[in-house]
Amino acid sequence: MHPTDISLIGIGGRVWLALLLVAGLGFFGYVIEKRLRPLLRAKPDDRFRDWPKRLANAFLYFLAQRGLFKDFLPGLMHAFIFWGFLIYAIRTLSLFISGFFPQIDVPASPVGNLYFVMKDAFALLVSLGCIYWLYQRLVARKSRLTLSWEGVFILGLILTLMISDLLIDGAHIALDGENLRGGWDFASAGTGWLLQQVGFSPSAITGIYMGAWWTHVLTILLFLNFLPLGKHFHIITSLPNVLFYKTQPQGQMTKLDVEGAFEREESLGLRTVKDLTWRDMLDLYSCTECGRCEDECPANHSGKILSPKEIILELRDQVYKENPLFGKSAGVSEDVVPVAVKADEIWACTTCMACVAACPVQINQLDKILEMRRNEVMMKDQYPTFFTEVFKGYDGRGNPWNMTSDARLEWTKGINVPILRDLHARNEHTQIDLIFFVGCATAFEPRNQTVARSLVKIMEKAGITFAILGDEESCTGDAARRIGHEYIFQVQAEKNIQTFSKYGITKILTACPHCYNTFKNEYPDFGGNYEVLHHSELIADLIQQGKLRLTKGLEKKITYHDSCYLGRYNNIYDPQRAAIDAIPGVKRVEMTRSRERGMCCGAGGGLMWVEEDQGKRVNDRRLKQALEVEPDILATACPFCMIMMEDGIKNNDVKLQDKDIAELVADAME
Repeated sequence: MHPTDISLIGIGGRVWLALLLVAGLGFFGYVIEKRLRPLLRAKPDDRFRDWPKRLANAFLYFLAQRGLFKDFLPGLMHAFIFWGFLIYAIRTLSLFISGFFPQIDVPASPVGNLYFVMKDAFALLVSLGCIYWLYQRLVARKSRLTLSWEGVFILGLILTLMISDLLIDGAHIALDGENLRGGWDFASAGTGWLLQQVGFSPSAITGIYMGAWWTHVLTILLFLNFLPLGKHFHIITSLPNVLFYKTQPQGQMTKLDVEGAFEREESLGLRTVKDLTWRDMLDLYSCTECGRCEDECPANHSGKILSPKEIILELRDQVYKENPLFGKSAGVSEDVVPVAVKADEIWACTTCMACVAACPVQINQLDKILEMRRNEVMMKDQYPTFFTEVFKGYDGRGNPWNMTSDARLEWTKGINVPILRDLHARNEHTQIDLIFFVGCATAFEPRNQTVARSLVKIMEKAGITFAILGDEESCTGDAARRIGHEYIFQVQAEKNIQTFSKYGITKILTACPHCYNTFKNEYPDFGGNYEVLHHSELIADLIQQGKLRLTKGLEKKITYHDSCYLGRYNNIYDPQRAAIDAIPGVKRVEMTRSRERGMCCGAGGGLMWVEEDQGKRVNDRRLKQALEVEPDILATACPFCMIMMEDGIKNNDVKLQDKDIAELVADAME
């Protein structure tokens, strides 16, 4: 008798298998339908373009598991389990088919043999991965992991599947007395040899085979039905989640029809879970609770209440609460703030996007936080009191610093800086290469004014003709938008675009990554399309072209602090480093957290104007990371970062210079 024939005792066994399949798949279908309901009712989101990008992204983040390998060993162990599941999909199907049709099996052919080599290899690798993660959960107890019984239970189920599979094929080989696959199924062959060496009788081996077969089948059905009930729902939802990722620039917020919404008495932002889009809902379903986002969050690192992971889980739990699996929904949708999410959580966010960059399944935690802020500010008029002065500054003087327009020219005293209005009056505006948009922090803050002067010196040396807007310049509105006041942002955007249109401006240079991101990624939604350069890009390009000669040596060790809005928002990491490396004598050293993993200075999202509690300052944490590599100079390329790092140096009484890229290059010019 063929071993598979004895796994089901006649017609009765097949009937039991059929009943189990109907019950298991039926319950799975019921739960999935319940989970799909809120997703299908969610707000629309146009994610059906850019298919080449989407497919490439799905390959990298789903099949290749790219997002996991930022931490190599944990990523590899998880990838073993994931790849093993892909390999075992064929095996699972063949086992169920064999229950009804014993003669059907993966053939002993070159392709079949190759499959069994891979299957047995991954049985061992998946088991290794499970043991590793059981150790992390039960012994190491890593803080970023959600330490729940669910994770241990799932790992136990996976181990059961691997062991039972080896026992099925091992018992098969032991009963046959020979390996029809010629040893390609090496792990199963080893299991069969072990069963023979122990001295089990044929009837005992038959019992092992039957027990392993049924254990495997029942475990698969149990595992399948458990998936949509907890965090392992991501096994199902991660593929569509990475397929429908955001193909627009990461630094682009969604444009809102503010006036239209008020006229239609519609809510703005995220008030209840009914305001989530279907892609938002996928995000909630796809969280693996791995805690990588929490590990990277500067607010969390500095002891604040915010955890990006908990934001997603709190929203997910609210969706589940309002859409129960059993029984009817109450029909009332509650405000997510403060019912599910505490207000302090969303106001602690620096909008650095470290959580988004860290997520292996490309969940966008930041979008949800910003949408909740929008609703709190524009619909409820509820926000921390320190933002009141920021909004007053915008309303009265067009900038969050609440400075007068003529103060924008303070930094130009003693140097000749052309103003576009004057050039236009003399009909000389056509001769300029670009407009230098100075920005509020650079124009108003004394320490950053030296950066503007250094940049002017560089452009004059390189023969770049430029002009500034002077008192016609107005804030881009970035801070207002990130705080949640979309209306103020749109007022500022329209004002600036009108000014740019009046003078026919097409090319903008800025020393501020926040201005850069707003002009490049957000103004196009309002009809403002420009060529935008960050000053570090211009400087690096001028050095490469030989228009700047750096001859003055600087025997110093320099570490560079990445700006979030330049790096993660716009993927600009190299020009700043190239400029530093071009200075003779400089030794550049990288902080442990640099480039994509660089830690925020703490100023983004409007928190520039927030006085943090002692011991919970993000800039102090970042300064400590910089000091670990023992630099002489901390280089920056953002006025906000400059201010925060300067404050950290003064507050901690540290002997360290903080220099902008432009200052370093200007000092090194011949």
